[in-house]
This record gives sequence, structure tokens and C-alpha cells, in this order.
Amino acid sequence: MKILKPIASVALALALSGCAIPEPKKIDVSNIPVQGSSIPSTPGSIWPGETSRNTLFQDLRARNVGDIITIEISEKTSAVKEATTSTSRTSANDIAISKLLGLPTSLGMKNFLNQGNAFSPEIQASYDSSFDGSGKTKRTGELSATITARVVKVLSNGNLVLEGKKDTVVNNEMQYIILSGIARPEDITESNIVSSSQLSDARIEYSGKGVLADEQGQGWLGRVLDNVWPF
Repeated sequence: MKILKPIASVALALALSGCAIPEPKKIDVSNIPVQGSSIPSTPGSIWPGETSRNTLFQDLRARNVGDIITIEISEKTSAVKEATTSTSRTSANDIAISKLLGLPTSLGMKNFLNQGNAFSPEIQASYDSSFDGSGKTKRTGELSATITARVVKVLSNGNLVLEGKKDTVVNNEMQYIILSGIARPEDITESNIVSSSQLSDARIEYSGKGVLADEQGQGWLGRVLDNVWPF
């Protein structure tokens, strides 16, 4: 019983960690200067300060920290690799020694290795080798979705650091999208939308948790055995 308790604790910890939804990956912009997002208002003034909602001559596209922006995810990937190898090698050797330093070629061996034959230093060999190999791999992927993210930082050149997460639960099956990246203000449309293909340092994760996801994955013991099995 003392041995089973630690094993049960480890299994419970693995199960709980597998159910946790990862947070959006933080983009390292510690070495990049950050532009101020707003101007503080004067105490007693009715002017709330410069924000994206109260500018008179600008549209409502995201430009400040805390603004939201819609990202249209449309990713398509396709890769094909094919290789063919063919090798062939043939060699033949036939060496006959007629003289051997003035000695008889049999070296006086009348009964070589009890086979009843005299020793003969003649060598005859042939070698033939061939190899044919071929391989082909193909992989395609497609992801289409829409997510609204927040502006978490404004870089000194005006580019926007975006992070967002979207969770959906249908019939106890959780699906989530995690996105982060850097967008140029010029790529944002008048409708405050930017395409995922225009994001720099983009990280897009689409996954799920639930019965369907559990049934499509290998059990934890099988994964452990695959990693430690030496054969």
C-alpha cells in the first residue's frame, strides 16, 4: 500500500496537468521600447484623456494597449518530399601466381589441410552488390477560425503585440484557440480586422479536451513504455 500511494499521486498529478489549458505564449519584447498608450487626464477635467474611442479625426482601429482587434485565422500548409536512390557495384578478381621468389608455388605442401590437394596461392573472387531505395512524404493542413485578441504592448515603431484566447464548450467537449503575434497598424482594415498571415512571430494553437480528445490519444502508460522501451 505504501508503494501504491506515490504512484496514485503521480497519476493524479499527470491527469490534472493534462486537463489544464495553456496560456498564450508571451512574446519577449523586454528589450524593445514601449510607446505610451494614453495621456493622463488633468484632475477635474471633463476630458477623459486620449483613447481610441474619443479621437475626433481617427477611426476606431486598435492602436493602444487594451484595445481589441479581430483576427481572421486562415492557415494552409502543404509539403511534399520525394527521394529515390539506386546504387550498383560489381567487381571480379582472378590472381594466379606462377612464380614465388624461386620457390615452388605449392611450397612443398602435398596434402594441404588434409584435403588431398597441394597448396596453390591462386586467388579468384567476385563481388556483386546492388541497392534500390525510395521514399515519399506528404503533409497538408488547414485551419480557419476567427478570434478577437487584445493589444498588450505598443512597440516604439507602432507595431502592436497581440494576445488572445477563445474557449468553446459543446457537449462537455472543450475546444480552445490560443493566439499571439505582432501586427502592423497598416495591415489592419477599416473594420478592425487583420489576417493571421500578416502577423509576425505568430503562435496559433487549436486543441481540445474531452471524451473525443481522450479517445484519440494513447494512454499514459503506453506513452511511458514507448519512451523507455529499448527494443
